[in-house]
Amino acid sequence: MRLYSQMTLAELQEEMERLRLAAEEKKQAGDESQYAVLQQKFFLAKSYYIGTAEFRVGGTYRVYSHDEPFTIEYFNGVFAWGKFPASPEPVGYPVGMLEPWV
Repeated sequence: MRLYSQMTLAELQEEMERLRLAAEEKKQAGDESQYAVLQQKFFLAKSYYIGTAEFRVGGTYRVYSHDEPFTIEYFNGVFAWGKFPASPEPVGYPVGMLEPWV
């Protein structure tokens, strides 16, 4: 299997769809562990698909499955590193897990 960084946008779209369907199957089967693994792979593939251009250092975003705002401090590849208001330590998430904070 090729690295996500080596795939074309079309290949990444196909991979995201494959991962989404596989994750859905695992969730329906009750295999939460494999569901979580496939979901993380999906978010990583999505991160390579969308890139970091639409995100800004200092911008506030919602992280998938988190209810607190996340403020980006810097990028490392397709990972955004930043903080939640209640946390002094920076954490990193693939940008595919981020949505605008509304």
